[in-house]
This record gives sequence, C-alpha cells and structure tokens, in this order.
Amino acid sequence: MKKVRVLLTTFNGEKYLKEQINSLLSQEGVLVDIVVNDDGSTDGTLALLKQSYPQLPVRINTPATGSAANNFLKMLSETDFGDDFQYLAFADQDDVWLPKKLQAATSALEKEKADLYCSNLTKWNMATQQFSLLKKDYRQQQFDYLFEGGSAGCTYVLTKSFAKQLKDFASTLKTAQWEEFSHDWLTYFFARSRNFKVYIDGCSYIHYRLHGHNIHGHLNQLSWATIKSKVSKVLQGYHRKHVENYIQYLDKNTEAHAIYERFLGNYFQRMGVLLQYNTQLMRSKKKFLVFFLLNMCRFRR
Repeated sequence: MKKVRVLLTTFNGEKYLKEQINSLLSQEGVLVDIVVNDDGSTDGTLALLKQSYPQLPVRINTPATGSAANNFLKMLSETDFGDDFQYLAFADQDDVWLPKKLQAATSALEKEKADLYCSNLTKWNMATQQFSLLKKDYRQQQFDYLFEGGSAGCTYVLTKSFAKQLKDFASTLKTAQWEEFSHDWLTYFFARSRNFKVYIDGCSYIHYRLHGHNIHGHLNQLSWATIKSKVSKVLQGYHRKHVENYIQYLDKNTEAHAIYERFLGNYFQRMGVLLQYNTQLMRSKKKFLVFFLLNMCRFRR
C-alpha cells in the first residue's frame, strides 16, 4: 500500500484541528504518516495534540517562522527522504479531507505519470454553512506559472522524487523580505519552470473552510470586501513584487525571463507583454481579463 507523508502546519488552530486530523487519519487506500510543525501556538493546540494524538511527532519552531508558507518550507527542509514513504502532501490545520483524497491523488500521479498533483476544492463558508466549488482545473497555459499557482497548497500531493528536488531548490531561496510569500505558487512555479508534469484534478476532495481567522481563505469569498482587497493588492503592485522575487530563479536566456523583464519595465512594456501573451499567462480567461484591466489602470511602475 502506498505511503504518504503529510506535512501539517499548526498555529493557534485548536478550534478545527481535531476534525482535520481525524480526516487525515481516515484516508482510505493509503498509509498516512503525519508530521506536525507548530509555529508558536498560544492557545490549546499543543495540549490537544499531546492529549489526543500522542503518536504524532510534533516539532515546535523556535523562533517561529511567522507564516504558514515558511513553516511548510521549514518542514520540507527537515524531511528525511531516506524514510519510507512514496508521496508527500501539504495539509492546513482547519480543513476537512474527504476519505479518498490521497488515494485519488496518488492514483492520478501514477496514471498521468505526473510529478505534482493539485485539484479543485470545495469552499465551506462557516458563516452561512454553504458549500461551493472553487474551480482550479482550467487548461494549463504555457506561462501561467509566472503569475499564479496551481491551486491551494492544501490540495498538493508530490512524488517523493519531485519533493526532494523542491527541497533542494527551496534551500536556495531568500524569503525573509518576500512579502506575502506563497508556498503553493512557489511549488507550481518550480514544477512548471523546470518542466515537471503537473496534473490538476477536476474533482474536489477537500472542504476548504472560509472563516475570519484563516490567512488566505477569506480572499476566496465573493464579497465587496474581498473584491476591494484584491483590487487594492494588484493596484499596489502585488504581482510586480512577486515577479521581482521569482525572476531571480529563472534562466536569463529563457522566454519566461524575458516576459518578467518586460513586466518589470515601464507602463508600455508591461501592457505590451500582457497584450502579446494574454491568456498564455493565466488559465482562466476571466481572471486574466481582470488582471489585464487592473494593470491597465496601474500607471506606477
């Protein structure tokens, strides 16, 4: 039976953590090996882990990494790839995984001969108790990884070989000053820019909680506050800041690097490259249109 190591990051997550861990332990068709890294919880998270799941290895980050993304990278850097597992998965503390999530992911990786799996997910609005699909399985485009990730990191499952190479790559990163660093975008960027195969599943095997305390989940809610927040981020140069970081890790002789250089240029260079490559830069045409219009309104470099 296939064995999956699940990297679970925690920080003040006692409210939903037990339900999530139980869903990880209830995965069907695979052996699950859970490792926990806590980033300095001050609530009852550590007590819950010790009392209810004494079998799970728990590391406490001292000092704290300060973000879930950096916590995941730390866990990856501490992973011993000599251990007995065939796949690696990222898990947030507040979701619920359906029983066949890991079985579906590992089977898809084998069938598609892929290196990285991600999928659609089901938004679970805690305020209204409504469920709705968050679609991520649009057709992959040649340069989509330059401006977006594959899906939420909690859907990612990696082959052991790919995870080991991602670990080696991550050891070269400089993330201390990387504002809003995202491990899910980074993982997709690394995979696509290095010609690894990514499979995006049209099915959903995860209930992705949206509540007032998760870091990025609230941005997937459809509300005026969310729209305003996203618009503000783009107008303030959200993508430019990430491009300034990602461009360091591209071969200067590639077309992808040239796209980034033009995007970082003046207003007309930026708009020129968006017009030239248009939907090759994002999987969703609607998302690209919004991206294009907001950049058209952003006159600052």
